[in-house]
Amino acid sequence: MANAQNFSVSFIIRTGRMSGEEAPIFARISVDGKRTEFSVKRTVIPELWNKEAGKVKPKAKEAGRINQYLDQVQKRLLECYSEALLAGKVITGSYIKNLYFGINEETLKTTEDLFEYHNTTCQDKLSRGTYAHYLSTQTYFREFLKKKKKTEAIPVISINYQLLVDFELFLRKRKGHDSLKSLEVNTIMKHFCRIRKMLRLAERLEWIRTNPFKSFKISYERKDRGYLTADQLIKIEEKEFPIPRLQLVKDLFIFSCYSGIAYVDMQALTHENLVKGIDGNQWLSFQRHKTKTQVKIPLLAKSLEIIEKYRDFPTLEGKPWLFPRFSNQKLNAYLKEIADLCGIRMNLTFHLARHTFATTVTLSNGVPIETVSKVLGHTDIKTTQIYAKVIENKVADDMLNLKNRLEKPENKKLKKY
Repeated sequence: MANAQNFSVSFIIRTGRMSGEEAPIFARISVDGKRTEFSVKRTVIPELWNKEAGKVKPKAKEAGRINQYLDQVQKRLLECYSEALLAGKVITGSYIKNLYFGINEETLKTTEDLFEYHNTTCQDKLSRGTYAHYLSTQTYFREFLKKKKKTEAIPVISINYQLLVDFELFLRKRKGHDSLKSLEVNTIMKHFCRIRKMLRLAERLEWIRTNPFKSFKISYERKDRGYLTADQLIKIEEKEFPIPRLQLVKDLFIFSCYSGIAYVDMQALTHENLVKGIDGNQWLSFQRHKTKTQVKIPLLAKSLEIIEKYRDFPTLEGKPWLFPRFSNQKLNAYLKEIADLCGIRMNLTFHLARHTFATTVTLSNGVPIETVSKVLGHTDIKTTQIYAKVIENKVADDMLNLKNRLEKPENKKLKKY
């Protein structure tokens, strides 16, 4: 418990938050060297502020009025401190601040209340994997609070910009649950996205007045998306595997390379998803699990060939599925074996097939990015621009076509570059 010797109240100005020529005045509560600040809703020209006294200089026109108000604020804060001591409360700056503003911390919703409410109301709406990610984020936040605040829960209303910055620093130094390496920047930002969504929920529930994420910016590191080149794709296509499970996984991977379908959507495909398209040919029609958007994909010859191959597959007899079912973890483990056997030195994952469809199969063959975006089921073309980078061969071909057009006789009058 704090005592009178390690508690103090002072006043400062924040020149970094000036509005016009005046700086806001803040009350600073210090308990055991830890500071809590809040604006007293008064401003002053910096030159008229006495830093040592924590008051407005007497020569200022508004000195008497402002200094009298600061004395009142200080008196009330000291009264709050005395009340907390008499009540046997553990003294913290935030507790005294809340007492000053008439906020009873014992009735405030805590981070644990928020986590519990979120998990109860959202579990059925989230996929099992996404829900697990939320639980992981909550675990990290509890660890952070235990280290920073010596508690696993705090009032939601006390989460501010500074706490978010401190949480980011904590995550940057933290090792992953199943890794000796530090968390990657993009992984950290995904944790912040989940915290932001939960705080938006708290805002809608009126547990907080404003969301601290209005000031905190989530910044992802831009990374090149991996994909197979045409040569690498052909190498895997032409490789035959004597081990049935590897041959099956290869076929599923190639199917995705030529359709752009994600793992979770492919595993849900049934014969009912095969429809006749506007051109009279076979298409796939389904709802994307991730975005809940309806997608229609014209099937290329390679994809049709693989569907036909597994039409009478023994394990699918009497079942509606187009393909045998695998866990994503097993698929990716087998793909690593396939990469080794094909001499491909890269981390081959099932999602890489989707990138390959976007780049090597479609964009590099002249398919407009708008079409690729539609087939991939993206709700924003900016997402496609991240996934599908135009490979160097396509750039070279485009520039060669431009050169040839400019050199035609009818275009001789155009300036050559």
